[in-house]
Amino acid sequence: MEKKTEPFWKTKKLDELSFEEWEALCDGCGLCCLHRLQGEEEDAPVLTTRVVCRCYDLNKGGCSDYANRFRLVPECTQLTLDRAAEFDWLPQTCAYRLRHHGLSLPEWHPLISGTRESVRPYGVYALNPVLETEEIDLEEYLLDEEMPS
Repeated sequence: MEKKTEPFWKTKKLDELSFEEWEALCDGCGLCCLHRLQGEEEDAPVLTTRVVCRCYDLNKGGCSDYANRFRLVPECTQLTLDRAAEFDWLPQTCAYRLRHHGLSLPEWHPLISGTRESVRPYGVYALNPVLETEEIDLEEYLLDEEMPS
């Protein structure tokens, strides 16, 4: 009788993941590509805008050049294990945030569903994004609610 092994996202902690497993945790929602604003006070809320990075592909719904994103946009946020404690600015649905807190992935996550499109019916993607331009005022594109912490 063959013993069924659990998938890596159920058994491994973030610091045990290979590079490929780490990358696979991303559900491709693009919510981390949205610009955010925060006041100067340390406990000021993080406010999310509908404005996405200039490398965001509005048709595809994700980074247009993921492999080169840090070279093209030096201020792109790199999600690394060393910064896992900072992940609470990410959406509550983010797999990196969920796994950091020892929580399970949602049923629509592509690792479970087998398809990247499974996030769409649940509204887990950048809705009506506006592409960043030099003359855009981020405050004009604030979403109605703060990012959950």
